[in-house]
Amino acid sequence: MGIANSQALTATRSNLFGLNPGAPALYGEDLNTNRQWLEDLGFSVRQSGHRHWVVTHSNPLPELHFYSETELAQFASYKGHHYAKHLLPENRT
Repeated sequence: MGIANSQALTATRSNLFGLNPGAPALYGEDLNTNRQWLEDLGFSVRQSGHRHWVVTHSNPLPELHFYSETELAQFASYKGHHYAKHLLPENRT
């Protein structure tokens, strides 16, 4: 599906989302922009510590943990829409 798939890597144990750190973030590296984009998709983003963000959707689980602004930007750019679609209750089977 367009740019999202072209920038994805195979998920590994140390990179569960298959994020590609070399790919440019679609919304830039600005934390507020990426946070707003995720919130517009229905995610809740909270900073849990220095360089640690916890992202949830409509339920408390799953919790998605990101340990850099770059990881958060990559998720917002390439994976957030996919996860939001699959985490909505009406899309579960």
